[in-house]
Amino acid sequence: MTNYVIGFLRPDVSDERWQQDEARIHTLAEERGWSMVLVYFGVPNRPGAVINRLMNLAYAECVNEVIAPSVDHFEPDDLPALVKIADVICADTGIRYTNDNLSDRPKTITIGEGVN
Repeated sequence: MTNYVIGFLRPDVSDERWQQDEARIHTLAEERGWSMVLVYFGVPNRPGAVINRLMNLAYAECVNEVIAPSVDHFEPDDLPALVKIADVICADTGIRYTNDNLSDRPKTITIGEGVN
């Protein structure tokens, strides 16, 4: 079964490393056997615009995961909102943020500890 994912990064956070960050996103998806639907390059031009667009893309594309280079690519309230639609995996740490449906705070699971 193929799992579809979206990559996400903010060029303003990655700076000169944006190509390496994008490559890490693709590598993680490939290692897991996931098909990358698209990579969204979020540019914060107004408050809330980036996360709203990312959530709309994840919902519209019916993806199960969003892969980001690191948690630094999200604003403080973005991660809890996004995990209501899709799990978030950070390529730098391998941590998967999920909605455990028991609280408003995301649950974290390190990839490689029984979670694919």
